[in-house]
Parts: sequence; C-alpha cells; structure tokens
Amino acid sequence: MEEKIRKYVEGLFADAPKTQKAIELRQEIFTNLVDKYNDLRGSGATEEEAYEIVKKSVGNVDELIESLYEKTKEDKMENELLRKKAAKFNSIAITLYIASPIFIIAFAAAGHWLPGVILLLACIAVASGIKVYSNSVYRYEKEDETLVEEFKEWKAENKERVEKKNTYSGVLWLLVVVAYFLISFGTGAWYISWLVFLVGAAVEQLIKLNTK
Repeated sequence: MEEKIRKYVEGLFADAPKTQKAIELRQEIFTNLVDKYNDLRGSGATEEEAYEIVKKSVGNVDELIESLYEKTKEDKMENELLRKKAAKFNSIAITLYIASPIFIIAFAAAGHWLPGVILLLACIAVASGIKVYSNSVYRYEKEDETLVEEFKEWKAENKERVEKKNTYSGVLWLLVVVAYFLISFGTGAWYISWLVFLVGAAVEQLIKLNTK
C-alpha cells in the first residue's frame, strides 16, 4: 500500500517544479500519509478505508505547487543578484592586484622603498580579502537532482578551487618578486638572491596540495 500512496503523491506533484524544495515537500507529505495510514490500520480501518481517508486528508495542493514556482523564481532572482555582487567584488580585487605595483614603482623612483612596499602589501591584503569574500558571496545551488545540475554544481565547485589556487599563486609570486628586489638591493647579493624564486616555487606546490 505504501507504493500506492507514493504513486498518488507523485501524481499530485506531477506539475510541480523539479527543485530540491519540491522533492523534500513531496517526501514529507508521503511520510505523513504513510504514518496516518498505519495509524488508521492500527485503529481497525481496512486497507481501502485507510487509503481513502489519507487521500482526502491531503486537500488541494494547487496553491502549494504554485507557491513553489513563485519561490523558485525568487531564488533565481536572488542567486542572480548574488552572482552580480560577487562579480563586482572580483573586478575590484583584480584592479587592486594590477594597481598594487604602482606604489613601489612610484616610491622607488623617489628613493623611498619602504612606504612603497608597505602600501603594496596593504593593497594585496585588501584585494585578497575582497577576493575571499566574493567567493563566499555566491555559490551555485542545484535546481534539481538531475545529472545535468549535478555536473553544473561540480563545475562551479571546481572553478572555485581553481580561482582560489590562482589567487594564492598570484599573491605569492608578487610577494616573491618584491622580496627578491628588497633582498637584492638591500644586500647587493644578486648572485644568490635568485634562490628566493626556488622558495616561492616550493611554497606554490604546498599551496596546490592543500587547496584540492
């Protein structure tokens, strides 16, 4: 009889949107009907009597299904707004990354390395913070349980991991270059200061291993 109840509930939701919320609601109604059916059977009702009673207890689900469609539209609009917000923060972070070397170039030309380095590092820190925040603002959510949606979710998660690795690597190599020039100009040991690039390569590999 449970299978019969399940088919009945699936029929009620035949026109419902194929979303996770609709699936969860359908399962909840099915579980409640089965529990009510078992209670009725335990009270002495026949199988058909119990089945008819639980069917009538459901009522009209048309308004409920319509509300699911409205909720789906609201969710899509909200996700689109979040996506645009994340894209805006990403563009700001990229602009800061590109502009950050200007500080050290400008101050170095005036013979003052330290203020330029401080401003460059501050710019990188702000850009990295914005980048991390933008990644947390928007995350792809499956609209249903189909293989296509699962693939889209996997693709979005994979893209997020790649962007995270690229962000860390970009910041790392910018810092390596700064460290190279500071060490080289500060000590005059140009013949050995290039080893900082080997250290940077090793650190990059550690980052890749820990951001899979």
